[in-house]
Amino acid sequence: MVERAMKMVDRHAPGFGIRVPSVELNPRPETRDSKRVLAAMAVLLVCLGVGAAHLSAQPLPKTVAMIGARSGASWPLWIAKDAGLYAKYGLDVELVYAVHPAPIVAIISGQAAMTSSGSDPALLAASKDPALVVLGGFMNKGSFAMIGSKTTTDMKQLAGKKVGIGRVGDPPYHMAVSLLKKYGMTTRDVQWVSIGVDAATRAAALQSGQVDAALITAPAYFRLQTAGLPVLAVLLDHDDIYVSTYYLFRREALTRERSMALAFIKAHAEAIKRFYDDKSLATRIMIKYGGARNVEDANQAYELFRKARVLEAIPYALKGSVDAVVERQGQELKGGDLSKMIDNSLVDQLVREKFFETTFGASIREEQQRKQAEAFGR
Repeated sequence: MVERAMKMVDRHAPGFGIRVPSVELNPRPETRDSKRVLAAMAVLLVCLGVGAAHLSAQPLPKTVAMIGARSGASWPLWIAKDAGLYAKYGLDVELVYAVHPAPIVAIISGQAAMTSSGSDPALLAASKDPALVVLGGFMNKGSFAMIGSKTTTDMKQLAGKKVGIGRVGDPPYHMAVSLLKKYGMTTRDVQWVSIGVDAATRAAALQSGQVDAALITAPAYFRLQTAGLPVLAVLLDHDDIYVSTYYLFRREALTRERSMALAFIKAHAEAIKRFYDDKSLATRIMIKYGGARNVEDANQAYELFRKARVLEAIPYALKGSVDAVVERQGQELKGGDLSKMIDNSLVDQLVREKFFETTFGASIREEQQRKQAEAFGR
């Protein structure tokens, strides 16, 4: 038998550092050639098999991910970094904060691999630059509240008043427009005041009397409540107002950078599980990165997200979310091919591989099926 003609020796295949079988020095003459051939084939198969495994386990190159908001919308990225989940999936990631449009510019220029972007700016950018693609989304609800001044205590009082936004056309602007529609008002019924993209800047403008109301994200708006300013409306109370956060990558993420993009999505999915499973971790990270000034702020933001299940376990870009962007940005997106801007194939692949079931458990199947049916392109 060939097996008896082979023995293991401390011999290493070049470049792989593995033990391989070696042929005995004095096989019987009549079987020498056949045994040598079989032994050589065995060595080759072992080398190829282990070599492929070795190469696939190599850590991916150092990369940058951009964050555009110091709010709960960045929670999965912070957890993935702080809890070592990027490293678990072979990524060495530096998280960089910058205000819009810098994160998208960084993706276009190749200075960053991905960013978590609001749905409106993501699709507008992808419609202008075919090098960009949306590969899913992990949020479809926003933790924003419309906060009024001490003299503006009801949404219907906003007619003719000043509403603070970052700029006309940015996500807070469109969220405010959607809220106004709920109360029978249009964009012409209020005065829009551009005061900066950061929630803290809008909060300061509200407190100083520059504006009569502004959309402020958690946890910043909790402090305004404590200071006696009224909450006029909360976006989480309106399921039909999509406030989505997408994964925006370069198109190479579908081909030669696919393993990297999959690793990002896996790390963020597991981070979302950790969010729901480990409140102390999530609140500590919100204090460290997300602008929460104390444990009370962080706990309140956490409970808001947990109760509303804001972070999505199955990160499809949803049809309803895309439709909402088209309704808001129809003119800007006119002529664009949404099917080329949005690709859910990586999430589909992870569903087929049962990644989400393995990560979240069998109980996730019902939600997974529902999100598959609601995904863009179905």
